[in-house]
Amino acid sequence: MSRRTSREWNLVSAPAVSFAFLLAFFFGGLWVGPLEVEYRVFGLVDALAALLILYVLLNTQVLSWPRDAFGGLVLLYAGIATAQLVGLLLPPPGVIEWFVLAVLIIFAWGASFGVHRTRIVLGLGLASVALAALRYSVLPFVWASTRLPETPVVNLRSLGESFKTLLVAYEPSRPITQFYALLAILAWAGAVWLQWPPPADDDWIRQLPRSERDRLLYWLLNQETADRGRGLEAEEVRGYLGRR
Repeated sequence: MSRRTSREWNLVSAPAVSFAFLLAFFFGGLWVGPLEVEYRVFGLVDALAALLILYVLLNTQVLSWPRDAFGGLVLLYAGIATAQLVGLLLPPPGVIEWFVLAVLIIFAWGASFGVHRTRIVLGLGLASVALAALRYSVLPFVWASTRLPETPVVNLRSLGESFKTLLVAYEPSRPITQFYALLAILAWAGAVWLQWPPPADDDWIRQLPRSERDRLLYWLLNQETADRGRGLEAEEVRGYLGRR
């Protein structure tokens, strides 16, 4: 595992990144319905999922480890902004949300084992697109186009609506809500980019494919006993990996 990395903060960079995370938090809570406008703050499930995501982001060097008050402030705003975005992108309560959370937990578990940070960012971007499509495209289409007929003995339409509510408590929103959601995601991505910490000394190892890392580990474990007491130079490791 790479050593923890962090960046230098000052009176300009820390407030700027914190403000970008704060913008993500603000726009992520704006919800415009058919008849009313309200502000929604993340819930307990969103906060717990955000803590899991923060652990992966810190462990893979996407977020900078705090080493002073400025770093702690940035991480605090990153946490609340991430929780707000989780609440923004997760499906409404129901069976579908439970399934998405299960996938998120599996993804976080796999990502905590030496996955490079650029792959983590790419994975988060793809997951955001998929969740946004599910919440703002798939669910509205399904709710508008699937309706069972009314029958005299057993009201199939009522049963169908109850089943859909069990899957997800869908709530329609206006396009302006999706625009605010886009602004929140862009602000969060910009804040992460602005605070991108420097790579650790062994960051190049984390970029290797898993097969190459396994080959390197096998070589290290099979070194002669006389060589195990000394440190290995980076160029020596690169030279071994260059062999075919």
